[in-house]
Amino acid sequence: MKRLLITLVLLIPLLVMAQEGTPIDKLFNKYANREGFTTVNISGKLLSFFSKFDESKSDEAEMLAKLSGIRILSVENKDLNKGLNFYKELEADGFFKNHNYEVLMEVTEKDEVVRFYGRSGEKGKLSELLLVVGGNDNTLISIRGVIDPDDIGKITGSLDLGVKTK
Repeated sequence: MKRLLITLVLLIPLLVMAQEGTPIDKLFNKYANREGFTTVNISGKLLSFFSKFDESKSDEAEMLAKLSGIRILSVENKDLNKGLNFYKELEADGFFKNHNYEVLMEVTEKDEVVRFYGRSGEKGKLSELLLVVGGNDNTLISIRGVIDPDDIGKITGSLDLGVKTK
């Protein structure tokens, strides 16, 4: 009986930590449903429905079908924005040191940091794309699924954004 009790006491903190999830999950949970914040959660199921609507754009449809979800967190209130910095919150939580994300692109201007991160998946594909904006326009966008860099190149090329693709 003592062993069981000791085991339970030792496991409870681990269970609590596991329920909190990643620092990204904690950030979404912290600000979701609060005034001045906008959160958007799009499930993989809905994305797969979107992929079936327009057959003429097969590259985009194929990419949407591979996504398991998109989450967006944004601060709409200028006064709230002044006291927040999503990038610094994630950094303080050890996110950038303890998780396998690679910086894909970074833009820094005064007090504002914009970074695109990618998390490697299988066979050269990404399992998550993450956009973190901290500073004057706090925004966090998480895109999860099987993300093929070639698909991204095709889509940016079809949007005529001035980005050269293969």
